[in-house]
Amino acid sequence: ASHAVSRTTAAPKGPFTLGRGQGFDASGAFISLMTCASPHDYSPGLTIANVPAGTAQLALSMVDLQNQKIQWLQVGIPATTRELKAHVLVHGARELLNDLGEATYDGPCPPTGHTHRYRLTLYALHDALPGSFGGKSSPHQILTELRSRSDATAILVAPYTRNA
Repeated sequence: ASHAVSRTTAAPKGPFTLGRGQGFDASGAFISLMTCASPHDYSPGLTIANVPAGTAQLALSMVDLQNQKIQWLQVGIPATTRELKAHVLVHGARELLNDLGEATYDGPCPPTGHTHRYRLTLYALHDALPGSFGGKSSPHQILTELRSRSDATAILVAPYTRNA
């Protein structure tokens, strides 16, 4: 006989949220250290609040909304994580290939003089992903799979203007 697993998805203290940590200015835009304008191109710090009960794991993506390029994919983030520090990969997490062909964070890089907006999405996954997840898939296939496996998402949109 099979038995149903009951999982609650409501966050106990408020909405599931992804917030800005180190790497953003007062207006909410990326600072240049987190972009291609810097030789460092560090990933930003992010805060996580009210992860839904029953979440097994978290995953993260960053997509340039102007050209739909996937610039960051991170999976295996423990469900207990409440902060992603700038330029630090949480123990257990791993980065997958992005649209630039790298398994890393590639920061905002619009053409000089232009502003692009970047959507960071945190996925609350009901089941942990297998270690082989994403190995032979394109970034867009991975993103589609993350969307289908998530019970909830938290979204943050941040702009970046690349000056001359």
